[in-house]
Amino acid sequence: MSYDESLVGSLSLVIAFVFVGIAIGRWRAPYELHSIASVQERFGSTAARGVWLALAIASFTAGLAILSGVRPGYADPFNAEPDSSNPSMNVFSQR
Repeated sequence: MSYDESLVGSLSLVIAFVFVGIAIGRWRAPYELHSIASVQERFGSTAARGVWLALAIASFTAGLAILSGVRPGYADPFNAEPDSSNPSMNVFSQR
């Protein structure tokens, strides 16, 4: 794991904990954001807290995935060789 993955993953976890604090705390300023205020006006404060909790869960999940090194199947930073089975993807091929 590189230092940038550690930085982004840990920052995502910190943001998740801040969002949980917003959702369960008494801090009212984050509820003045336009999108959260719209949810609060339309569905109530419980739904607005649910939005903050959903954002916290998404940020926490992303942080854990980044820190554990989970990558999509096509992202292989250690294998820089082009795919020989697909000639259109081979940028080193002679045309």
